[in-house]
Amino acid sequence: MRLFAVVKAYHHYTVMELYRKSLQIENSWKDAEHLSYWMNALMPYRECSPTDFLHDKDETTDVVLDNYDAFKKWTKIADAAGVSEKTLTAFCKNVDNLQSVFRLKAFGHIFYPDWLMALFLYLNNAISKAELKKAFVEYSLFTGKPEPADIAEFRKVVMEVEEVVSQITNKQINRDIKNKTKIPCPNIKT
Repeated sequence: MRLFAVVKAYHHYTVMELYRKSLQIENSWKDAEHLSYWMNALMPYRECSPTDFLHDKDETTDVVLDNYDAFKKWTKIADAAGVSEKTLTAFCKNVDNLQSVFRLKAFGHIFYPDWLMALFLYLNNAISKAELKKAFVEYSLFTGKPEPADIAEFRKVVMEVEEVVSQITNKQINRDIKNKTKIPCPNIKT
């Protein structure tokens, strides 16, 4: 549950940040047509129109706020599972700034929550092995078709997420200890 909460929180964090950053961009019809042309060239299986690339600031703000609320919900769940909000926020910023767990940032946050939930259900005998295998798929960026997931890569990412959360927690603990044990001396300049 801990890992699921961390990944779900990161998903909402990254969507919130993406839409927040898009609020800072003024988009024109000409820009939208240009993007539409290139998206149709790159992904011909998915038809795009210029209206797909125009955003209404009020709707975008609503998406940001909805994802912020969801992020806060998952931080509470993660806190109950042993990952503080401070640690989780630091983790999200770390991944978002490409300092670690690149695969989670790239597209893992889209698939991993479903995979982790399927794994949880399987371990609790709620779904069969066949259903578990069916859940472990990725959708190709170029064809849009499902492909079997790279389980070894998923395992590496799961271990890296746990390692990064532990490193951040340790740094925060060490920093707190250092700050609490610091005794100010009026005659010594630091």
